[in-house]
Amino acid sequence: MSAWDGEDPPEPRVDDRVLEVLAESEGRLAFSGLRRALQVHPESLTRALRRLERDGTIRRAQGSYELAAPIARGTEGERRRPARTVASIRLPAGASRDEIFGRLSGRWFGRLRWVGLFDHPGDPWLVWSVEGSSAHVMLSASAGELRVLTEIPRADPESAQDDAAYELLSQAVAKLRELPHRDFPAVAYLAAVASSSAGVAN
Repeated sequence: MSAWDGEDPPEPRVDDRVLEVLAESEGRLAFSGLRRALQVHPESLTRALRRLERDGTIRRAQGSYELAAPIARGTEGERRRPARTVASIRLPAGASRDEIFGRLSGRWFGRLRWVGLFDHPGDPWLVWSVEGSSAHVMLSASAGELRVLTEIPRADPESAQDDAAYELLSQAVAKLRELPHRDFPAVAYLAAVASSSAGVAN
């Protein structure tokens, strides 16, 4: 018999891991994104989130979770996840990051499962995990450019992650075409090395 007689036993390891993941992302993560990152039972995660909210350590914002106060980290170079740009387009004049992010955040596309917003200073990323993979696909919209990036662990085939990135790009382009802007730009598909271009498509 367990020494704990209550119905909600403490799960410090889950609580600590939630804080670690939120600190690494430096942004907001959806419940589903946290569950995939932590690989814990939904009920255990729910209890951990409630405890952390009750303690004032985290808060719920726009249907996702974030730290109530930032945790001191290293330099910006250490914080930013290693990634490569798979494709980019110039944003139509007048298109804002907020309206683009608003149309894409929180949505699932094919194999792409919503994770959350990673709040890199000056260049926040929307992040999806790739079903059946440990990789992530990210979307950035800054300096007049929309970029799709991949984070590829060595165990994952590069081509499979590129396929997921192109799926995200097609969804982003479709949402951009819904905006009332003219002169929609061409899409520049980049090779595995971000500096070399593999072609251009409309």
